Amino acid sequence: MANQTSLRAACLAGAACLLLPAVAAAQDSGGDRGVLIEEIIVTATKRLESARDIAGSVSAVSGEQLEALGAQSFSDYIQRTPGVVFNDFQPGTSHVVIRGIATSAGNVQGQGTTGYYINEVPLTEPGWTIVIPDIDTFDVDRVEVLRGPQGSLFGSAAMGGAVNYVANKADASGMDAALEATLSRTRNADPSWAGKAMLNLPVVADKLAVRAVGSFRREAGFLDNVGIGEKGSSDIDVGGGRASVVWTPDELTEVSWLSLYQKTEADDAPYRNPALGDLTRSTALAEPHDTEVQVHSLRIDRDLGFATLTALGAYQKKEQGFVFDYTPYRGAYNADLGLNLTNPLYIKSGGDSTGKSAELRLASNDDGPFTWLVGGMYFETQKDLYEALGARGAAAAFDASPLYGPGAGAVIAPDGEIFNAFYTDLDGKEYALFGEASYAFTPELKLTAGGRLFKTEVSETATSAGFSVFPGGGSASVTETKEDGFSPKVSLSYTPTPDLMVYALYSEGFRFGTPNTQGLSAYPVPGGSRSDSLKNYEIGLRSTHLDGDLLLDATLFYVDWTDIQLRLQTPDSFNYATNGGAAEIKGIEFSGSWHATDNLDLQTSITYQEARLEEDLFILWYGTAPKGARLPGSADWSISNTAVYRFDAAYAPTLTLSHRYLSEGLSDLNSAVPGVTPNEQGDYNIFDARLGVDLGGTRATLFVTNITDERGVTRTVPEANGLSQGILRPRTFGLTLAWAM
Repeated sequence: MANQTSLRAACLAGAACLLLPAVAAAQDSGGDRGVLIEEIIVTATKRLESARDIAGSVSAVSGEQLEALGAQSFSDYIQRTPGVVFNDFQPGTSHVVIRGIATSAGNVQGQGTTGYYINEVPLTEPGWTIVIPDIDTFDVDRVEVLRGPQGSLFGSAAMGGAVNYVANKADASGMDAALEATLSRTRNADPSWAGKAMLNLPVVADKLAVRAVGSFRREAGFLDNVGIGEKGSSDIDVGGGRASVVWTPDELTEVSWLSLYQKTEADDAPYRNPALGDLTRSTALAEPHDTEVQVHSLRIDRDLGFATLTALGAYQKKEQGFVFDYTPYRGAYNADLGLNLTNPLYIKSGGDSTGKSAELRLASNDDGPFTWLVGGMYFETQKDLYEALGARGAAAAFDASPLYGPGAGAVIAPDGEIFNAFYTDLDGKEYALFGEASYAFTPELKLTAGGRLFKTEVSETATSAGFSVFPGGGSASVTETKEDGFSPKVSLSYTPTPDLMVYALYSEGFRFGTPNTQGLSAYPVPGGSRSDSLKNYEIGLRSTHLDGDLLLDATLFYVDWTDIQLRLQTPDSFNYATNGGAAEIKGIEFSGSWHATDNLDLQTSITYQEARLEEDLFILWYGTAPKGARLPGSADWSISNTAVYRFDAAYAPTLTLSHRYLSEGLSDLNSAVPGVTPNEQGDYNIFDARLGVDLGGTRATLFVTNITDERGVTRTVPEANGLSQGILRPRTFGLTLAWAM
């Protein structure tokens, strides 16, 4: 286990490097044991600790491990973590589900159950989620995955767990640079490519530095859209960059600035219609989508001697936009409204959000038996959502309709196309005081207790326009929800030797409630939903064997989830949020890393869990999902295996083989109703291989992913054009060249 006293002393001697996780990680990484066995320093408890010293389920993937896996995005690495399922459907909006805590594999009516952070800045706002951040992994220090509720230290949304990206910061100790280029080819697709660069420049030696990162990658589409006659229609472009500025005016102070921007653009949706063939979809028009994320944060860390003061302020902006083909319903609209629409019918959907957050905390520096942390935070968000139905020539069609008549089109569809629309303006605020304290009764036995006192407020204004409110100019409805509470956490750990720790943990999570728009439906709906009640119980073991060459972790957990936030629908098809039903999730997570020989490293993670309804749940229009039904977005079994072999030969060749398995699952709660055709996902194996060689200062890596060309389904959605499935990317061959100074 890591020696925290020596880590802190070494960092203090190194000009405030206690604030630089990468430095501490390098000191404790296991030397020549290989990339899979390294020990990683994380900030899961808001202070620097070895991941293996934390009494809780924390995993971390280092930047070196991400590079070894050839990871670009979530789909390449997140599901290798125990207890995690990635429901891949559309870039920027695909969801991570931790420990099966979800009611859908996609967006829900309110805030999600997984919290997302970058350098501890919260990115998950209340209400319908705008953009699931999937930051490019180039020059990322690590990605931390915290399993189980993290309400006490991280706040709302982290009910199932949290994902925290930690980007590399500017380093004033010396110049650094890196370049990476990738060229690949996927079955049924044009070539894909990526280019990435990093430059780190000291401005004032050991005092001030800047770091800039830029990246762009094109993932060529592998689906043929026969409806628009386009082969490989779903090209996806992901581009952006990061900028870091770090100033250390003295040995006890660090001031750091981080800016991040990432944009994703797709010219068509990347899901297939299985009824039409293997890699085929059909729509009357293309379904482009785009997402955009920018984050700007300022952080100040000051060592006061008895404690470290941290102040963190951030601004974020997120945007997304989609187009969906709705042409299959055109006939129904023509019949009901007396129209003669002949052009494709479409839905435009999306929105934007801005957020401001601030956190101030004080963490003790004493390495004695008593340690503590106290803080406060504020998070404010403003969000605008829209959903609009339209078709070219709509205004003229309403003018010619016997139900509306001349002049109606200019009122109903002022732009000539959009003839029904719904808009939502949402303002949300979260206030919190949090703290955590630990006391070591003996060097082996430690009790940690803490919690978060929180208050949330949400105000929502909904308006509608178009034929649904004709001849009026529109209608508006304003609703509010307010909630306060306390989210506790307590753990007891026993460390009889430096190579063994066992712990017991109890924790809770919470999220924002969701107000309902009273004026949009002709049917009465509740005022809104409140936070679910989620209680997590777990016991865990971390052990080290063979002089550090073998690391074994195991966790047993049980989750009691009641008053679940649900998304339901009125008879006139308006969505609303409410609470109802209960579920329990129980399982075991195991992971192991073994430095088997000087040449061979092995790593595995195995999770078995049962995420099931604890009582019958009535779902409008579908029926009753019975007690014992599986929760969507989860899987009973998830397995990941990785082997790295380093050859004793010229050019230092390294072979990496990896495997992932995910058992079958459901994409939505409706699928749990008897008699309903289930929207299924999972039940696949995927195998990858990479062979790298050193060519002087350049590393060349040949790779093949999805070797068996598996058509694993990552999410299924019933759309207007029939069943739609997100699938694993088909077999892909490629070459990566990486240069580092």
